[in-house]
Amino acid sequence: MKARIGIVSEDTIRKYMINVVTGSVQSSEDIPKLWFTSLDEVSKVLSRKNIELMLLIAKEQPHNLTELANISKIDICELSNTINVLSSKGFVRIEKQGTASRPIALFSDFEIVFGQELENELQGNR
Repeated sequence: MKARIGIVSEDTIRKYMINVVTGSVQSSEDIPKLWFTSLDEVSKVLSRKNIELMLLIAKEQPHNLTELANISKIDICELSNTINVLSSKGFVRIEKQGTASRPIALFSDFEIVFGQELENELQGNR
């Protein structure tokens, strides 16, 4: 599944959300569902290492973090921190199964959109 990631100012995101809630603008399937305010912010989350980890999760479908640590050869503490960051940004879901936490990659493909065209679309000026 493809993650559509938008990069715009926090103010633009806020105005768009308010316009959707009030009905001034209709949300569309083309509009990104994940938002960042800079390419630098995106690159910290979507590093090569993190993308490879999400692809590994999607392929191997580990039952818990310990299994993922063994498969990925990443220290369990570092892995847990990385999974928490990816989860907080909406790229990974953590499914609780008793005392275990099962990571589920929500995306395996990424598209980053930004610029004036996106700004116009968010304001309803296609």
